[in-house]
Amino acid sequence: MSNKHMKPTGFEDITSDRISSLPDEILHHIMSFMTAREAVQTCVLSTRWRYIWLCLRCLNTEICQFTSKKIFVRFMDNILLRRGFVPLYSFSLIGWRDDVSLNHPRTNLWVCHAIRSNVRVLQIFEYHGLFDLDHSFFISSHLKILNLRCVSTTALFIEKLFSGCPVLEELSMVDCRVFATKFSSSTLKKLTFISHTPHGEDCVHDDFEDLVIDTPSLVSLHLEDLPLLNPCLVNVSSVVNASFRLDEESFASSAVNCNIISALSNVTKLKLYFGLHNDMVSKVLKRDLWRCQTFNNLKTLFLGGWCVGKDVFFHITLDFFACP
Repeated sequence: MSNKHMKPTGFEDITSDRISSLPDEILHHIMSFMTAREAVQTCVLSTRWRYIWLCLRCLNTEICQFTSKKIFVRFMDNILLRRGFVPLYSFSLIGWRDDVSLNHPRTNLWVCHAIRSNVRVLQIFEYHGLFDLDHSFFISSHLKILNLRCVSTTALFIEKLFSGCPVLEELSMVDCRVFATKFSSSTLKKLTFISHTPHGEDCVHDDFEDLVIDTPSLVSLHLEDLPLLNPCLVNVSSVVNASFRLDEESFASSAVNCNIISALSNVTKLKLYFGLHNDMVSKVLKRDLWRCQTFNNLKTLFLGGWCVGKDVFFHITLDFFACP
């Protein structure tokens, strides 16, 4: 029997490279679960893999994989130069190291490159200091999700973001230094704003101001630890999932009028939390509670630190109280 008619042995069948025979689209999907450095390293596997990484649509770079900032910067410059403006789906810069910061003159240029590559999901996570994000190039008809951590932004940035990115649906800012006091967007569906005044920084605002949120399409809202910012909800009747964590720095006094609970008439899941023995917050929210309409859609309620009694606030915690 000639060799060409022989069936492959078990060993040959096991060792055959079936992954390399997959279409580029599937290989790109597999590589989207890798970091950018790991994806580039696949070029040494075989000639088939040499240039696959050039057309990656998901670039996730973690600074902890590099021994120095110099090597990290050189890698980012090279990878973006080699791939050109191939359309991106997601672009992430993750600064996991305490000794190396994302703050570098070229970092904003990389973000600009991603936006010009029609990125849809953009993530910048700093863990050492605060990264100063430039607002000037945030003009995109493709950007839908923006996640920021330990980033410093101006009020102008938020204004330009909503006007320059008309399809933006999700915005998350955690431990960020944000000078804006107004969030106005007709397309935003999910907003997370958590400000802990990180790294011992001074408070952003010198005096109490209203934090105006005017988002008619918003579905999910999470506000937490906003010093000297009194939440003022405008046109948020579409919100179905809301979470608030308030403290003594949220209101100038117990006489402040707010519309937090009363603005969420269609919410299905509501979480309110503030620390025990916080009389100021409890008085403000109690006054707002009297203005509430019937919550016909409310299914899950979490009240951390207080609940409503006959005429007072009791300091207890209710977990997942289901409303009929």
